[in-house]
Formats: sequence, structure tokens, C-alpha cells
Amino acid sequence: MNRLVLSLCGALVVAGCSNEEPAPAPHRSASADAHGFGDKIPWEPFDGALAHAKRDGMPVMLVVHASWCKRCKELKPAFSDAEIEALSQRFVMVNADQDLEPKVLEYAPDGDYIPRVVFLSPEGIEDLTLTNEARQRHRFFYTPGDDLAGVMRKALSRHERNPPPT
Repeated sequence: MNRLVLSLCGALVVAGCSNEEPAPAPHRSASADAHGFGDKIPWEPFDGALAHAKRDGMPVMLVVHASWCKRCKELKPAFSDAEIEALSQRFVMVNADQDLEPKVLEYAPDGDYIPRVVFLSPEGIEDLTLTNEARQRHRFFYTPGDDLAGVMRKALSRHERNPPPT
């Protein structure tokens, strides 16, 4: 009996001393249509996004677009960038076609042009300082060459309530 207990304890000690790294946490997957804005982004429907953000202490990144918009189509490949894909896991990500979800028209801090990318705190408050610094007008407008990932990092530094361990 004592040998059995010692053997089991030894097996538990050996199993607990593995040199293998733990598996990375699984990425969140999309629960809403990507509309061509990156299939590896965990897109969520606008309805429910603000409640999710508040519950989990995550900032919201809202991309407002329309299916007919030429500039919106030009921006889509930017969301296949590896850094943007990785950062998106720490946001509540919403891409909303303004023609299908007119509620997003309320998020037009300096005009109703598209595409526009607006960042919100976990409490649902627009952060009007998180803008495209390359623009004097239409400060929430981005092209594929703009530093969208840099603005995402700023949003996380200001609004992320539960950052992942480093």
C-alpha cells in the first residue's frame, strides 16, 4: 500500500515538472460577419458589444463602413495584418455597415464619412483623442497605410481593464 502511494506521488511530481510550455490561450472567434475586414478578427454584432465590453473590461473598436464604399473596400486588407489580428483579441471588435445598422450613425464625432474607426472605453464612451494623427480633417478615417495598429495600442494602454499577463 505504501509503495502504491509513493508511486502515485512520484508520478504526480514527475507530471508536474514537465519542460513543455503551456498551450497558448485559444483565440476568440467571430460571432458576426467579417464583411471582408479580416477573417481572423473576432468580430461581434453591434447589439451586445457594449455590454460585452463593460462586462469584460475591454475597449471597443468600431469600424463603420458601407458595402458600396470604395474607400471602405480599400481599407479591408489592413485587417489581415498580423499585428492588427493579434491586437484585436484584446478588443470587442465591431464592423458595422451603416446602411444595415443605422444605430452606428451616432458614432460620427467629426462627420458621417466612411470608413471611420472609433474607439470606445469599456463603459461605451467615445475616446475622441484616439484619432488618425496623419489627418487634420476626418480624423477617424484610415487608409491601409495609416498606423491603425499604433492607435489600437494607445487605446489598450488607456482603456484595457484586464491586460493579459506578460
